[in-house]
Amino acid sequence: MEKFKPNADDPGFLVAKGRFFGNDIKDRQSQEKDHRSKLSNAIYMALSNHGYAHVRAIGTNAIANAVRAIASTSERCQKNGGVSLMWEIAVDKGNLGPVREENHVQDVIAYSFRIVFFENEKEKK
Repeated sequence: MEKFKPNADDPGFLVAKGRFFGNDIKDRQSQEKDHRSKLSNAIYMALSNHGYAHVRAIGTNAIANAVRAIASTSERCQKNGGVSLMWEIAVDKGNLGPVREENHVQDVIAYSFRIVFFENEKEKK
């Protein structure tokens, strides 16, 4: 696969979240599970519509949620026609929050996952 650098204008661009809010741990766990399910569905739809998906994750929990959503999507593709997925990771620096505010965080490490149908890559070669 060629090098990639996803951006927000990309139609296959998705974001994995890692932080969920609430006082109850069960509520946060429920939100996290719901997010992974929605992310998995979004990955599947991006693959179906565009032939690829880019998922960006910042932080350990977001990375874990991205990987679990990709694994779930992979299982779904295997069950619905025996299609395999292929994915790669790119690491780059990013920024969080509005640049002009005091709580702006600079130079965070961002992990970007590019997911494609395995057959699509075989056909290109």
